Amino acid sequence: MLHKNLLLISLLFFTSLSLGKSYEININFESGFEYKSQKEFVDNIHLSKSKKEMEYLINDQDWIKKYSIRYKPFSKKVFINIANREPIFIFNETYFYDRDLNKFNFDQSKKNLIMVKGPIDDLRQVIKLINIIESTAPIQFKINSINYSYVNGWDIKSKNTLIRFGNELTKKRFNNYQKTVNYLLEISKIPSIIDVRYKDGVALNYGKQ
Repeated sequence: MLHKNLLLISLLFFTSLSLGKSYEININFESGFEYKSQKEFVDNIHLSKSKKEMEYLINDQDWIKKYSIRYKPFSKKVFINIANREPIFIFNETYFYDRDLNKFNFDQSKKNLIMVKGPIDDLRQVIKLINIIESTAPIQFKINSINYSYVNGWDIKSKNTLIRFGNELTKKRFNNYQKTVNYLLEISKIPSIIDVRYKDGVALNYGKQ
């Protein structure tokens, strides 16, 4: 029965677990079932012996954004609704972060996110860069990685383009980047490197990175 329930989770993002003679728990994952942490949670919650244990386990999950729990009167039935946090980048292959910079453990289950690496103290800078790049419609560079180093500063990589902002994320550099994107739209050409580190303008390279 447990095997069938786990299969049902993976297909329908919904599970109904019969916990022996204790509780019958129905769990609805609003945001889907895609993390190893969720499977571990499902495997562990059936070991709960009381309502207190169940609620402690739920509150201990850093990937849960919010939840509701309802106990059916005069029965052992429990209904739990869970909304997951939605990560947008992975920091130094250690933690997921969502857009509000809530941190939760990176469990290796989802890797098709922006990979952020480097000695970064203020992750708000990462969000600022993501917002700037994503706002440059109609040319939208899908960010694969954001790397920071003391030597090169901020490097943003998409599939075909490297965007270099240097160490200082100034308003002038962001404006120069926006003007450059508008220019590229006019000429219908996408360079391999956009370098906005220069005081007097932007350098474009159409060769290989």
